Amino acid sequence: FLLLMCLLCAVANGIWEDMTGYDFQAYLPWDEVVPQESLKGAAVIASLVFFSYIILLNTVVPISLYVSVEVIRLFQSFLINWDKQMKYLPSKTYAKARTTTLNEELGQVEYIFSDKTGTLTQNIMNFKKCSISGKSYGDNDDTDEDYDVPIDFSSNPFFEESFQFFDRKLVKAFQSGDPNVAEFFLLLSLCHTIMPEKIDDQLVYQAQSPDEGALVSAARNFGFVFKSRTPRSIQVLINGEERNYELLCILDFNNVR
Repeated sequence: FLLLMCLLCAVANGIWEDMTGYDFQAYLPWDEVVPQESLKGAAVIASLVFFSYIILLNTVVPISLYVSVEVIRLFQSFLINWDKQMKYLPSKTYAKARTTTLNEELGQVEYIFSDKTGTLTQNIMNFKKCSISGKSYGDNDDTDEDYDVPIDFSSNPFFEESFQFFDRKLVKAFQSGDPNVAEFFLLLSLCHTIMPEKIDDQLVYQAQSPDEGALVSAARNFGFVFKSRTPRSIQVLINGEERNYELLCILDFNNVR
């Protein structure tokens, strides 16, 4: 591309020298050349100017190489996005390269260090069991014929279809008005740092950790719905009644905690 540009510029310079340059000999005198030999002189000047343009336009090479490399990186990022083996089947989500240099950065990885809290695993937290005032709920009860069938929470307008719980003893204790069960779920709906968000008229929780998300989700399905928060208060919907609770303190999630 550089040589082609220089060739075109040299040809254009030769044409200009032949048609107009001869009249500028008072300013740029040629060697002893008669007008009939002006074409020959223009060719000599054009051949020399060709090398001058190589020097002037040499920056095209590093710039074009940079562009070429960026195009290659862009294509490789598309290969990552289209890779079917990197597709997460449960949500039908493909990998998404958010930077064109991702492939180069992955190529530099030599060692992977991980703790045991799910860095390389899915780290999915579900509410399965609980202990309230010394009573355990969630254990498989052989006497309950319907234990394998999840409890129907559809009567709650804020229930989540993905939430499943099987022990009906906890539901019966909650419906009978056990104050310990009510306080248990109330604490789950209050003691956290989750931020609620409305998406398509659906209440969605943005949790810092899946632990908090699982616990607050369980309280939500049992009727203690965390609705919103301000810097000084938390709003909870309990059986259709909205209550406000003063926020006294937050224990930040750090190494001390």
